[in-house]
Amino acid sequence: MKKLIALYVPAATLIGYIFLFAPLLVLVIYAFNAGRSTVVWEGFSLAWFAEALRDRGLRAGLQVSVIVAIASAALATMIGTSAALAVVKRPFAGKNLFSTLIIAPLVLPEIVLAVGLLVATVWTGVPLGYGTLIAGHVLVSIPFSFLIVRAAASGLDPRLDEAAADLGANGKQAFLRVTLPLLAPAILSAFLLCAVISFDNFVVSTFVSGVGSTPLPIQIYATLKSGLTPKINALGAMLIAVNVLVILVVMSRYLKTIRKQS
Repeated sequence: MKKLIALYVPAATLIGYIFLFAPLLVLVIYAFNAGRSTVVWEGFSLAWFAEALRDRGLRAGLQVSVIVAIASAALATMIGTSAALAVVKRPFAGKNLFSTLIIAPLVLPEIVLAVGLLVATVWTGVPLGYGTLIAGHVLVSIPFSFLIVRAAASGLDPRLDEAAADLGANGKQAFLRVTLPLLAPAILSAFLLCAVISFDNFVVSTFVSGVGSTPLPIQIYATLKSGLTPKINALGAMLIAVNVLVILVVMSRYLKTIRKQS
């Protein structure tokens, strides 16, 4: 039985990785296709990469997505971090209710949040645009930053704040010199995750984006209505390359930190 389990687990893991990454591999391969088909190979070419870079709609959508992802991730991380520190370090009435309300968007259908935000926007007379788009993405991202930072803050020794106070540090100095450096990896992880969630968001963006603030996922969807070409594959391949590059940079710094500590 143990031998069977020992064989099954690696095989199941391999099948899972193939299931996850095989579509990405096919997408990248057909980005270099010379023809217009995404299923029939007609030769090697880089023409679709140039075509994707020349597409004004895709470039504008990419710009909107990057701006909104950075802004919403920064806001969501600040709000989530503040809420997590309040829950972990400060006793107050209704703490459990407060935590439940913070993570409520995780269990609510995203389309319900999007419709609610659209109704609130129309009722208040706020024009659709960057502001509503960022607000919607912040609403969706806050639970993730809150959970990540709360888990890290819960693992901190509460005596560190007491030691900092004994050495003459006030609350602000203790936070900036003790708590914040220890939580920096978790805060960075929360920021990156929120940025990815915002960049990939489609449902909320569909309801709260306005003229001139159409993000990349909606631009891609609009392009697909006129037919699927390797131009979308080329754009996806470039985004995958950027993601891999960011992961390699982060991992290299993480490995350097581990080596210094050892």
